[in-house]
Amino acid sequence: MNRAGKLHALLSTARIANVPSVVCNVWVGVAAAWMMHPVGFLYVDAGRLVFAGIFLYISGNFLNDWMDRDWDRRYRPERALPSGLFTPSAYLAAGVSLAVLGLALAFSVSQGAGGVAAAIIVCVVIYTWIHKQTAWSVIPMGLCRALLPAMGAAGFSKGGNFATLTGLALFCYIVGLSLSARSEAVVDSSRINKLLSLVLFILAPSWVTVTWCLIDECSWKMIAALMAYLVWIALAVSWFRKPVSRHVSALLAGIPLLDWIFLLPLLTASFFSFGTACALIPPVAFISALLLQRLAPAT
Repeated sequence: MNRAGKLHALLSTARIANVPSVVCNVWVGVAAAWMMHPVGFLYVDAGRLVFAGIFLYISGNFLNDWMDRDWDRRYRPERALPSGLFTPSAYLAAGVSLAVLGLALAFSVSQGAGGVAAAIIVCVVIYTWIHKQTAWSVIPMGLCRALLPAMGAAGFSKGGNFATLTGLALFCYIVGLSLSARSEAVVDSSRINKLLSLVLFILAPSWVTVTWCLIDECSWKMIAALMAYLVWIALAVSWFRKPVSRHVSALLAGIPLLDWIFLLPLLTASFFSFGTACALIPPVAFISALLLQRLAPAT
C-alpha cells in the first residue's frame, strides 16, 4: 500500500477526529485553575499539558489496537494490524513511547500533573486489558476522560474542585455514550440502557450548571452553551441514531459542547485573550471533530 494508505491507517488508529475534544478537556482544567488564581498563568505550561493529554490519548488507541489485533483479524480485517500494514511490535512501541512522552510532559509542568497523567496511564492499561471481557470496562474508559481536566488543573496547583466537577460531567457523558451505543447495536437490547443513557446525558451538564449557579448567576452564556449541547444530544439520539457508527461519532464530536457550558461564561474574563480562548476552543473543537471524521473514523 502507498504512503497515503499507511497515513490514513495511522490516523484511524490514533482516532484523530477525537483529538480536538481531548484538547478541550485539558483546557477545561486549565481554565478551572485560572479561575482560582489568574496571576502567573503561562500558556507554555498549558500547551505542554494539552500535548500531554493528546499523547496519552493516542497512546491508548495504539495500545488498544495492539491488544485487539486477534479480534480485529476476525471482525475488523480492514484495520492496520490485521491487514499487515504495520507489525504488532511497532504499535506496542508507539503506544509505550507516546505514554512515556505524555507522562514526561505532564511532569515537566508539575508533580501533580504528572501524578494525574500516571493515573490516566493506569486506567488506559486496565481498559485495554479488560474492555473485551466485561461491560464494566466503561469505568476506566470514563476515568481516562474524567482525569484530563484534573491534569490540566493540577499543572497549576489550583482549581481542583472545579476540575473534579467537570470530570464527573465527562464521566457521565462517556458512560452514557457507551450505553447508548450498546442499546443501538444490539437488537434485543434492554430499554433500560437507552433510558439510563439519556439520564446520564442530562445529568452530565448538571454538574457544570450547578457549579456556575453556586459561584455566579446563571448567565445567558451558560444557558446558550447548555442549549447547544442539548440540541446536539437530541440530534445524536434521533437523526444520527443509525447506523451505530454514525451515532457514536456524533456523540464523540459533541464532547466539546459539554465543556463549553463551563467555558463560555469565562468569555468576559479580565484577561481578554484567555476569555476569548475559552469561548472559541469548544466550538472550534466541535467543528474540527466533524471535519476530521471525514478524514478518518472516530471509532
